[in-house]
Amino acid sequence: MASITLVQKNKSKGIRTWYARVPDSRGVHFYSLGTTNKTEAKAVLQERIREGAYDARDERSTMTLGEAATRFEGYQRAKGSKSSSIDTILQAVNMLEPLFGCVVSELATKDISDTFMAAAESLSPTTYRNRKTILSTFFKYVVEVLELIPGNPVPKAIPRRKMVKPVRFFWTREQIDRILAESPTPHHRLLYSFMAFAGLRVSEALAMTPEKIYGKEIHVVGKGDKFATIPVSPRLQREIDRCPPPWDFHYNRATLKKVCSRAIPEGFPGVAHAHRFRHSFGSNLIREGVNIKVVQTLMRHENIQLTLDIYGHLLDTDPKDALEKVFA
Repeated sequence: MASITLVQKNKSKGIRTWYARVPDSRGVHFYSLGTTNKTEAKAVLQERIREGAYDARDERSTMTLGEAATRFEGYQRAKGSKSSSIDTILQAVNMLEPLFGCVVSELATKDISDTFMAAAESLSPTTYRNRKTILSTFFKYVVEVLELIPGNPVPKAIPRRKMVKPVRFFWTREQIDRILAESPTPHHRLLYSFMAFAGLRVSEALAMTPEKIYGKEIHVVGKGDKFATIPVSPRLQREIDRCPPPWDFHYNRATLKKVCSRAIPEGFPGVAHAHRFRHSFGSNLIREGVNIKVVQTLMRHENIQLTLDIYGHLLDTDPKDALEKVFA
């Protein structure tokens, strides 16, 4: 292979991106290295050369989808992607495993579509969308780096899946009181209370200790390692007083299911799980007329749209009823 060099081919236009200049029998080709930092560009270039990304086209013309997937994994590792991200990438790419023995340049769009749709049958809409996005990134690599096909097939091959808004159920305050009364131990009761009366997630409630309560505030590090303070309501304080430390929390879904079946023998829609306590916390605030912005703060939602999407159905939505309520 002729010498591959590092260049800034559009520097005169003010574009500082580094490119790999690759000469071969068909002429000279330029491949973006995706960075304006020369040191990073050198590292990416060397990794791509080791991968064989710039091998002559005739040397890659028989590359299979499985071989391309292996190179893509190596490319992600060379970039320093987190192992958890690589695991997610592999889950998406491996959905096309039945096609791994096929030559990439001979793959039909329908083959990709049929294989993906068969593997995606049980996926939730969110997971489906994420897997599609990852596959699009994979095929972009196949197009732009490996040059095995002329265009990304994913947008045409894989259709959108309509996002179905999940139905969320909650327990009323009276039902929660009955659940607490049936709790097998004081520790179970307090664990459920932290979720029902402070909106803690189950992982946050399980990690609660007396040291995380300062005066009348809970200090918690929640989702995304974000720190927050949550006021301790009089109702929660009574539950804390009932269960002196040290606390020994354990969560078992089967135990909660048995507790709820005893507490609410008439039954209830949905299923009994820990997150339902948190959803009930937000729902009961809304039902008591608490300002939606305050609910967002207490639920620790990043934006108010998320709060509205989850709890909007509990708000007054009939204009006529609203007018009669205010201006009767």
